[in-house]
Amino acid sequence: MILAASGPKRAPGRRGDAASLAGPVHADLFPELDVERDRLAFARTSRDRMIVRLEAVDPEGAADEITKEYIEVTVADALDDLRGPGAGDFFGRIDEWYIGRRHIEDDQHDPVVVDWRAPIAAPFYRATSVDPLGVAFRRRFTLDDGDIIAYLDEHLDDPDEGEVAGGIPDPVLAEIGAERSGEMREIVSTIQAEQDLVIRAPIDQVLVVQGGPGTGKTAVALHRAAYLLFEHRGRLARDGVLVVGPNKAFLDYIGNVLPSLGERSVRQVTVDELCIPRVELTGEDDVETARWKGAADRLDDLEALALSAIQPPDDDVRIPIGARIHVVTREQFAGWLEIAKSGTSPLNQRRERMRSLAQRELLQRTGSEEAWAKAAALKTAINKAWPTQKPVRLVDRLLPGVSGKRRAWTRADQLLVDEANSMLNGSPFTYGHVIVDEAQDHSAVALRVIGRRSPTGSMTLVGDVAQSTTPAGQERWSAVFEHLTARDRPAGTVADLTIGYRVPEPILVVANRLLPFTGVDATESRSVRRAGQAPTWLRVTSSALAVAVAELAVATKQRRRISAVVAPPALHQAIAAELLAHGLVAVDHVHELDPAELPVFGPEAVKGLEFDGVIVVNPHEILSEETDVAVTERGARLLYVAMTRAVQELHFVTAADPPPVLAVGPDALAQAE
Repeated sequence: MILAASGPKRAPGRRGDAASLAGPVHADLFPELDVERDRLAFARTSRDRMIVRLEAVDPEGAADEITKEYIEVTVADALDDLRGPGAGDFFGRIDEWYIGRRHIEDDQHDPVVVDWRAPIAAPFYRATSVDPLGVAFRRRFTLDDGDIIAYLDEHLDDPDEGEVAGGIPDPVLAEIGAERSGEMREIVSTIQAEQDLVIRAPIDQVLVVQGGPGTGKTAVALHRAAYLLFEHRGRLARDGVLVVGPNKAFLDYIGNVLPSLGERSVRQVTVDELCIPRVELTGEDDVETARWKGAADRLDDLEALALSAIQPPDDDVRIPIGARIHVVTREQFAGWLEIAKSGTSPLNQRRERMRSLAQRELLQRTGSEEAWAKAAALKTAINKAWPTQKPVRLVDRLLPGVSGKRRAWTRADQLLVDEANSMLNGSPFTYGHVIVDEAQDHSAVALRVIGRRSPTGSMTLVGDVAQSTTPAGQERWSAVFEHLTARDRPAGTVADLTIGYRVPEPILVVANRLLPFTGVDATESRSVRRAGQAPTWLRVTSSALAVAVAELAVATKQRRRISAVVAPPALHQAIAAELLAHGLVAVDHVHELDPAELPVFGPEAVKGLEFDGVIVVNPHEILSEETDVAVTERGARLLYVAMTRAVQELHFVTAADPPPVLAVGPDALAQAE
């Protein structure tokens, strides 16, 4: 049976009660605190008893080895879940239902805590006083060191409390604004309504989630993976879930989110790591070459080149069988080739259709199935007309410049090799659902590589076209749908996240000034974090730049443990040297930082990450990309990315005047002595 607290009393609902609580909790402020603490203790006891019951399961009684192995794996996974952090706890309540990270039940198998992914939990995230979704009462709990210290009540059936039930409660704001830890955290207790709609969207579609900085795109995508694995466990346990991230630093940063939600079977990789077969990468493309190699036209060129290798013989084919010579005219042979080429299977496999057409013709002429074994001339003609092609050699033929062993392969080449392999031989690995972060940065070729991993078209792509910064990246989501697959499919769906939760408004309002210069149609995000400090500026000479950055980094890191420097790559060496002189080590990762380590990134590499303190160096260089143009579209996007990594503080250190596009007043510029 369910151990429920007594009917909720109308405790004070001031939005600051839970978030600003300090010191002893008074019974008059939270009259049901002891009842809820008892409930939490009961939930944890129920979890412990579930563990005991699972540990007592004996797989040896299974009917066969396959069933035994299934029981062992299932029990082991369940035990891992129940022993994980937060299992047995809850963070919210709607009426009599308690919402937590895991399903917890009592000895009678009645629910004590409902998994946040269960349908009954959805109103916890979506209900408002305008549309309560059948819920009269919602309670949000604040835990500290494993104990409930406060709660916030929202009476959704009371029109006088509409402001409390319709806004962002302070416990949620406090969690959103908490200091970073160097890795992304799960957000199950703070998911908002527009995010929940995306998380629980149907699985059978290509869903693009467009959102500005801090709207929770990445967190939503990962929680969507966890939700789909819960809702479609059988299907996805068989077919798998793939998460594609922009770089290794990002994958390290998000690596703990899905395990913390109880999901450990998801593959998380960069697009490069998907590619098969591998080539040794020793080269690097300039911007124009990378753009050319990543364009959609290369997909057509690659297919045309592969098809051009399939040619009919110059003359008729003469096939001696016994005393007769059978003749296949060049025109008939060419017709077979066209029929076989028109299929949809991988190109090397389509040759079998060609062989079948020829074999059927020979059977009709001779009336003997044994004739094919004697038709050496016809087999030789087919092999010559339709050679088996290899992906690396095909791409080598496509690319200009040196070829063969002298070629210095690049990342863009590797993507073409994978596409060639899938086109010729089929995709070696596919998945039940594919999630792509920073999707706008992928070239058309990369999107095709990713799209081939989802033969059913079940995908979630998240990104922001205003942050498209790679040479062959995307500026329209409609183009993304076109690039994902060579097969005709219905257009996908775009869902917009418009509310920013991470970047404080004083920073976001300045960053938004860059949007008109990005060359894309992007909507400004609105931040729920109204408080915060505006960006600061420090003007120094070029010779003093690295020293000033290091000194400011030391001061910022003393206030904000998770801080970073974002600078043009040409400045990294000098900045790293000065940081070392000040006792800090420049690193290129975020996860598991040592106390003396400080991340130093270029503006493109920092995408998707977040820091409490960010120092942006020479923003004018980022804006212009070292050209004679004051602001380039890509430069505006790069600076927009750099600025919106800041969760608490943003500082500029510059050896030039602040860019006019940021409209900095003279009183905001601190002149260095």
